[in-house]
Amino acid sequence: RDGTAMGDKDGKRRPMTDVASSVGNRQQKALYTKKTGRGSKMRDVKSVGNFNSIHTKIKQKRPMRAVKSMPDIRNPMRSILMQVPMYAIHGMAPHVRKMSRSISRNTLYEREASEDDSLIPDVIGHQGCTFMLSVAVFAALMAPINFGYNIAVLNTPEDVMREALGQHGSPVGGFSWAIVVSIFNIGGLIGSSIAPPMLDTIGRRRFMLINAIFLTFAILFESLAVNVMTMALARLLVGISCGGTSVAVPLYLGEIAPVSLRGSLGTLNQFSMVVGILLAQVLGRPLGTPETWRYLLAFGAVFSIIQVFLYGCIVESPRWLVMNNEPNKAEKTLRQLRGSDEEESIIQVELESMQALTEQEKKEMTVGTLVRNPRHRLPFAIGVTLMLFQQWSGINAVFYYSTGFFKKAQFEDPYLGTVLTGAVNVLATGMAVELMDRAGRKALLVLSSAGMAASAILLTAALVASDKLNVDLGYIEVMGVLAYVAFFEFGLGPIPWAITGELFGAVERATAMGAASTVNWIASFVIGLVFPEMNTALGNYCFLPFVFVTLVSVVFSHYVVPETKGKTLEEIRIEMFKRPKSDEEDSAISSRLNDSRDSDYGPDTKSSYY
Repeated sequence: RDGTAMGDKDGKRRPMTDVASSVGNRQQKALYTKKTGRGSKMRDVKSVGNFNSIHTKIKQKRPMRAVKSMPDIRNPMRSILMQVPMYAIHGMAPHVRKMSRSISRNTLYEREASEDDSLIPDVIGHQGCTFMLSVAVFAALMAPINFGYNIAVLNTPEDVMREALGQHGSPVGGFSWAIVVSIFNIGGLIGSSIAPPMLDTIGRRRFMLINAIFLTFAILFESLAVNVMTMALARLLVGISCGGTSVAVPLYLGEIAPVSLRGSLGTLNQFSMVVGILLAQVLGRPLGTPETWRYLLAFGAVFSIIQVFLYGCIVESPRWLVMNNEPNKAEKTLRQLRGSDEEESIIQVELESMQALTEQEKKEMTVGTLVRNPRHRLPFAIGVTLMLFQQWSGINAVFYYSTGFFKKAQFEDPYLGTVLTGAVNVLATGMAVELMDRAGRKALLVLSSAGMAASAILLTAALVASDKLNVDLGYIEVMGVLAYVAFFEFGLGPIPWAITGELFGAVERATAMGAASTVNWIASFVIGLVFPEMNTALGNYCFLPFVFVTLVSVVFSHYVVPETKGKTLEEIRIEMFKRPKSDEEDSAISSRLNDSRDSDYGPDTKSSYY
């Protein structure tokens, strides 16, 4: 009567509220069993909320996002935010979903609750795309469209431009033109190297404005080039801007997007790039004439000018504001991006995670440190090697020189072959999202590499047969190239970037991805410079070196690369260490993993994440 305590059937004294809860529990267990047939195990009413919230949960089979329930997901939600790379990476969406289920399942196991009781899937799924976020994303995506456009813009009008830029009535030589094409990658390497310190100093928003203005003038300078030297210099400047784009846009999109949308925005970033490639290939015929090729080059400035005009719609990254001790502005910006209906608890968890990541990344980490550390050496080697396979598979040889290749193969319409290549590239990028949602990273890498090897063999066989037997097999040759591009987009295109981000913790991730990006640009430069000479020297057999590279990639992916899809960092490292064979090895691995946790998340936060 006084509401303090009363006896229970087990002799224990319990508060009145708990006894009322237990009565409610017995009633709800019967209702739960009747409706679901899953047994009577349920959490106490006290741990979930009031009687009505449980009744609603059973009816809907999904929990309500009640404010009282928010504290239950703070630590698991924070763990997800800390482990998911703060980059918009193509193919990361299924990884986020599966990892959230894994963390949620572990948390529920500790609390002896059923998986249906988790609020994390609801919170993750609830975070949608608001109007402010949509406008900021649209403005940022102008840059990757321009990036893709400038990758392929020299492909179709190659012969026209070599004639126009030649001296004394002779066209530009093959090796000189290869330098013009491939020096774009040296610019990309420079731009991706100077972008990180600038992004941290002046902010993401102002960097993208400066980069867009710089790119506009670089493209106009390129369109006014009078000889091969000025064209090479202009391509270098364009490459510097595109290198900055390759760092700034995925970082910015990852920092403004909710965790559930980072993978989707990474796909949009990749999709924008391949759309830019296709646009350059489509415009190559109508604008790639001796009179209009300069307009073709200048057209790329349209996208950077649009980005400049949309500068006012781009909000600053909340994470950059946190890094620069402006938490109030960061919270205000985050509320604009998430919408007014977002829960207070989730906003605070995001801000706390950004602050924790900022503190962790203050630790100095160099490439030398990664290589010397046995725990990081293998993941680093995997990331770098996959980048080499990505570029040395020969994909950029197709995007740089497909028109000239089809001409040499005597295909009746080289322009059509090039446009079909770009179209398949776009379609395969969209299909790859569904494949990565269903299959693991490892399986897709093996499938992609094996498919590219088979396609290159088919292409080589068609070229040789067409030459030896004097028959027209042009369409088989085109089909070989199209299959080659499609298989690339299914695996070797997006997955090296995704895996490199997933193999490292917050402290090491930026350094590892920066080193992988450097290797990627250098490898792309080598392909752009070497392929014309290789095509001349090997003739119909010019794709055989790529067959060798992709077959090695199959073996490497199968035996060395771990599966990362939907796994936490700890689970990935356990797989890389492999299953122990003895208690001593088990103890040693556990000790190394514990050290790993301290390194990645700090000793004061370890218990919150695991």
